[in-house]
Amino acid sequence: MKELMEEKAAGWFTKGYNCCQSILLAARETYALEMNPDFLIEIGRFFREGMASGCTCGALVGAEMALGLVNKEQGLNLPPETAGALHDRFIKAFGSSCCRVLRKKQGVIGKMTKQGCKKITAGTAGLLYELIEEIRSSN
Repeated sequence: MKELMEEKAAGWFTKGYNCCQSILLAARETYALEMNPDFLIEIGRFFREGMASGCTCGALVGAEMALGLVNKEQGLNLPPETAGALHDRFIKAFGSSCCRVLRKKQGVIGKMTKQGCKKITAGTAGLLYELIEEIRSSN
């Protein structure tokens, strides 16, 4: 299932949605969230490329939003520290939560083709899935 969520996020990204939108849409499909996809697209619209300033990666922002949506709709009752755990996993996996830093590591071709961002988006979807499933299995 983790790989399927990663593929869904990468697929949405390939269709032209930004990293945040792609995570939200993949989470909606994976967890059967009762959220209108148009609503998710709109709330994620301005979280691309570090909120267009190079700050926090939109994939991480989308994953944090999706975590809250899954928590509410599936009654997981997650503690607030869960957001920090997701952030820490993101840092461990990618080295930074700053879009500007992540994009510098991608090189010219990676930036132009957005393949680096696609990989981060897919990887972040996987991190989100792992965290949710770990919490589910411990309850």
